[in-house]
Amino acid sequence: MESRLTSYNVFPSLVILSVAAGMLIWHSALSSNTRDIIYWMPYGLAAITAMLALQFNRRQLITVVMVNSFSYWIISNYLQQPLDVPEAKTAFTLICLFIPLNLVLNQFIRENGSKTRRAWLSYGFILIQVAAISLSINYFSTDLLGIIDEWFPPRPLDGLVISLHALGLATLCLVLAFIRFLNQPTSLSIGLFFSFVASVFPLAFLDREAISSVFFAASMLIMLYSGFSASHELAYRDELTGLLGRRMLFEKLAGMSKNYSLAMVDIDHFKKFNDTYGHDVGDDVLAMVASKLDQIEGGGQVFRYGGEEFTVLFKGKKLDHALAFLDDIREIISETPFAIRDKTNRDKGDKAARDEEAKPKNTVQITVSIGVAEKASHHANAEEVIKEADNALYKAKNKGRNIVVG
Repeated sequence: MESRLTSYNVFPSLVILSVAAGMLIWHSALSSNTRDIIYWMPYGLAAITAMLALQFNRRQLITVVMVNSFSYWIISNYLQQPLDVPEAKTAFTLICLFIPLNLVLNQFIRENGSKTRRAWLSYGFILIQVAAISLSINYFSTDLLGIIDEWFPPRPLDGLVISLHALGLATLCLVLAFIRFLNQPTSLSIGLFFSFVASVFPLAFLDREAISSVFFAASMLIMLYSGFSASHELAYRDELTGLLGRRMLFEKLAGMSKNYSLAMVDIDHFKKFNDTYGHDVGDDVLAMVASKLDQIEGGGQVFRYGGEEFTVLFKGKKLDHALAFLDDIREIISETPFAIRDKTNRDKGDKAARDEEAKPKNTVQITVSIGVAEKASHHANAEEVIKEADNALYKAKNKGRNIVVG
């Protein structure tokens, strides 16, 4: 289950891009020492991001570092001269293809670690391209000019440096990346998309002074922030359900002294269900219930408390308010059919046999019991509110389950 897309998720990236745009306006007024710092900043941020990526085992971050570092090096070493020079025109054209193709592919390759076989194949693929681009610039620039002038002529319009065909490719890749980002709005996927935007932008307006330094630095800064955010999520988010865990719940409660309601939610007969159908199906039940709880309205925030228990926190809300929305979500869960599938033979036989085995064998009803408590003056701390909600949950179980008690 993916985290929700909110303005808070995208705001840091938008701020970084806005600051980068502002830097272009004021760059000419900066001192020479400051300009030198900006020139070297993409490399410094790339090195820091690479170390973070290795520390937290993130292949996608390393890929962005490789693509951006090489692209910036090419721009710095070959494109500080007119594009009429064969080496410059070849370098610019190849980078216009190299950046969007690799960055969009990076978003669609599932993250599974920085040292896996898939990761090494990904690095090797990029290094082969790096070698091919370097050879083409230094030895085959003149031979490639005919193809470049026919398909990728730069400066098609006043103020636009990238060719129309390359711009079309970059736009298509950005659209695909945007769709991927919307379907999977995690901290890392959001960073990957906006970093992609920052890396492509200099290609369109390369003539602008320091545009590559500023926006490649912005691209790496976005990835650095996203890497830290993703690492934070690993520490605080439950892997199975995608919900924030107990650690984050207690951190939030520590900063709240009054005006909140808290609910403890428990899946009815979960142990019996787990023993009957197995832990894999039990995990599916947990994920289903979590996904439904995460849709709760009324300002409730859901946490995985542990085992089959969840917590819903209503900040600044009274008990009656929480009861109404909790009963709504309880009803939604009880009315959602859960299909038990026989997965023991899903990898056996032909496609028709697998399809037959994948069909639901029977449907069971999943219900939850909920106990709610409101923070009151007699509660010395959050643990006492949780204990009261637990007592209410115990009453809900004794009253027959599938009810809310406050």
